[in-house]
Amino acid sequence: MIIRRVEPNDLDDITKLESICFPEAEAATRESFEYRIATFPDSFYVAVEEGEIIGIVNGCVTDSLVISDELFEPEGGHNPKGKSQAIFGLLVDPRYRKSGVAAKLMNHLMDAARQAGREKMILTCKEYLIKYYEGFGYVNCGVSKSTHGGAVWYDMVADL
Repeated sequence: MIIRRVEPNDLDDITKLESICFPEAEAATRESFEYRIATFPDSFYVAVEEGEIIGIVNGCVTDSLVISDELFEPEGGHNPKGKSQAIFGLLVDPRYRKSGVAAKLMNHLMDAARQAGREKMILTCKEYLIKYYEGFGYVNCGVSKSTHGGAVWYDMVADL
């Protein structure tokens, strides 16, 4: 498996994988991925096994310490010089789960954020994933104001 920066020709594969891994109300749209690839490719990585994308991690850079629903929108707060690396999605093809792919993607983005001079990592997750992210050094900051997809999310922050 290799991890590499996203490329524009990955659009169909990542859109398909997102639709497999997230409920429709929570899944990013093709248009959203087009924007993310064009706007913050330095914060968007794919895991590839035998030529197939099997996982992705992506998010913007911001000065915020929490993810707001506005960050998901164009002009929602991406600041290439920001101090926080946000994670919008970390997902792995169900056939490859529990094999360390997600951890490798997370560590890759955290390392890239450190090298870029970021100070914090931020994400939101569902309650059942809190312990998983705590394993990477994230701290649970409580229920998020985000209502993305109608779900209950928890704000998580890690120091870099």
